[in-house]
Amino acid sequence: MIRSYKVAFVALFVGLLVLTMFAVSVNTYRHATQVSLDFSADILSEMSAKVIGRTSAVFKVARDFAEINALMVAEQGLSDHQTLFRLFGQQLALRPQLESIYVASPEGDFIQVRSSPQLVTRLIRRDPGDGEGSAVVSEHLVYRNPRFEPIARINGDSDYDPRQRGWYQQALAAPGLQWSSVYRFANTEQRGITAAIAVRAADDSLLAVVGVDISLGSLSQFLTEQRVARGGVALIVDAEGRLIAVPRALKLRPDAPETGELPSVDNLQQRWLVDAYHHRGADTLLTSGINRVEYSLTRTRGQRYLGHRQAFPPAIGDGWELMIVVPEASLLETARRLFSEAAAVSLILLVIAAVAVSYLSLRLFQPLKRLVRNTELIREFRFADVKRVPSRFAEIKAMDEAIWKMSQGLRSLEKFVPMDVGRQLIKSGKRVEPGAEVRELALLLTGASDLASLCGSLPPARITERLSRQLDVFTSTILRHKGTIDNFLGESILAFWGAPVAIDDSVDRACRAALACREAEAALHAEWAKTRPADEPAPPLNLFSVHHGRAIVGAIGSRQRMSWTAIGDNVALGWDLHQLNRRYGTRIIISGEARDQIADRYWTRRLDVLPLSGGERRLEVFELIDRREHALMPAQLEAIASYEAGLEALLAGDWEAAEAIFKPLAERDPHDIAVALMLNRCGARDACFWPGLAGPRDDLLNGPFATRAVASTNLSASASSDSPAAGPGD
Repeated sequence: MIRSYKVAFVALFVGLLVLTMFAVSVNTYRHATQVSLDFSADILSEMSAKVIGRTSAVFKVARDFAEINALMVAEQGLSDHQTLFRLFGQQLALRPQLESIYVASPEGDFIQVRSSPQLVTRLIRRDPGDGEGSAVVSEHLVYRNPRFEPIARINGDSDYDPRQRGWYQQALAAPGLQWSSVYRFANTEQRGITAAIAVRAADDSLLAVVGVDISLGSLSQFLTEQRVARGGVALIVDAEGRLIAVPRALKLRPDAPETGELPSVDNLQQRWLVDAYHHRGADTLLTSGINRVEYSLTRTRGQRYLGHRQAFPPAIGDGWELMIVVPEASLLETARRLFSEAAAVSLILLVIAAVAVSYLSLRLFQPLKRLVRNTELIREFRFADVKRVPSRFAEIKAMDEAIWKMSQGLRSLEKFVPMDVGRQLIKSGKRVEPGAEVRELALLLTGASDLASLCGSLPPARITERLSRQLDVFTSTILRHKGTIDNFLGESILAFWGAPVAIDDSVDRACRAALACREAEAALHAEWAKTRPADEPAPPLNLFSVHHGRAIVGAIGSRQRMSWTAIGDNVALGWDLHQLNRRYGTRIIISGEARDQIADRYWTRRLDVLPLSGGERRLEVFELIDRREHALMPAQLEAIASYEAGLEALLAGDWEAAEAIFKPLAERDPHDIAVALMLNRCGARDACFWPGLAGPRDDLLNGPFATRAVASTNLSASASSDSPAAGPGD
């Protein structure tokens, strides 16, 4: 598909601009994304360190409280339970993440302060009795307000024995502080972990076991309160993938265990968290380019998630680690917003650039469009319509100058080369070589009837002026009727129709052109008559002939110099027909071949039948009078009919009948030379004109038709000129 250079230029510029902006934007976005992910991984690493630090602080406080309470018990024993209540209460107030603080004696006594579900102090005493029956166990509960003031008391029995609990036994099994496994607290049924330490005397006897409970629910609440990126989640898991603490917003699958062991990561409803947890191979980890932090990128249901894992200190839990997973979209939200803003700005700049380029292309290509139009006008030989194209661009100015000079040169060449030929040559785009073809042509010939008398009475400049003016008028008239001017022979013109472009109404156009030239000549002579000096002779009238037949037409000549012309016997016959106007005293003679094609549109008079090629063939000649749309006077029509009837009688050898017809015509119009010629033949008793017969103005012709053979008027590519076809009347 052919497109304009302007559209291609704008499309190319805008396309390259869009491609460049797209490439830059994509590259920038890719690098910005990578930097954002690396930066986010560093932030998550710092956040993980803070969360682990704060979580570790809770464990450290629990450890410190346990060790402090152990020292207190070692010094004072368990007798002053009120002092221990106040101490434990103050400790819980300082650290709400702690569930409870307590101490248990080897005898089974238990002193506890717990904060959940309400602040309460608990005292369990065991009285062994007389040693023969079961011990008497009493439990005293005191519910307290935030100021640790008692608000309710409950006394009763209890079956709780701390010595049977795992934390108690674990503290006895090893020296120092011991962390229990995750279990369910007896009072609240909440999962938690206990820091326990055995208090021993100097003799290594057991004085008591001090414990501090940390509720996993408090850790979950702590994780819920952490401000992770939008949509992000922080989890604490153990080495076996069990959930130690999760934000409260996360939901477990219906098949997750409700009691007993801890649920695992696989029990979460959030599949993206499960995928992030299992994406833990060393070969799948990425490393940030800033602080060399390892992180992972997982994809779940078309969305990507960034995950970071960091282990807790060995002193806390058994292989615990903190895992933070954040949707990539939330991390890149700012980057994407900036990218969208940059895209919007780029789009605005693109529109501005497109408008600017369109304006520039308009300023650039509008002159080019006009230059193209000028070349089209030159191709159509419309040189008068070619206009100069102003421009500030040097290249366009150079092109305009070249096109203008070419148009002026071709305009001058138009005077030497037929316009249709030039159009055809330019349209074909081929190199001109000698060559011709046979065409059916309508030939028109013009020429002055008596130029010799004018040459003897006028100076050459005056003659040249008149001839040039007359030829200009005839040329424009012929061109207006789409004729091709072959050449000028002095004051004569040879024009034809049917080449280089074949047309159906070639004879009609030739006849119209001949009549139009006659009318134009009359107007021109009338104009000259107004200014012509009295002693200056009137310009001679021009004679015309129209003939139709085959001719050879094309580029005739050598390779160095050629002429696009028509040659052949029919062209020569056309010249002879033009000369016959002098014999019959007519202005326009047309051949029978031409008359056959326009008989119903023009008034004509059958002048004569002449021998051709030694008398073997005959040629009918007619006088062209006018177009039929111009009505003739009845007397004219009667004279035409009478003449043609007299000619028929003459050709039939009926001399008396012919003479009876021509005599009245001669009396009516003594200046009709054709009638006088026919009367002369009647007197000579000869139907045709032969050399030596006296007749009006016969000395001018001296037998041009009888003394030499005129070749066949029908040419073809295969027939030779010595194979004549029968003419009219044969």
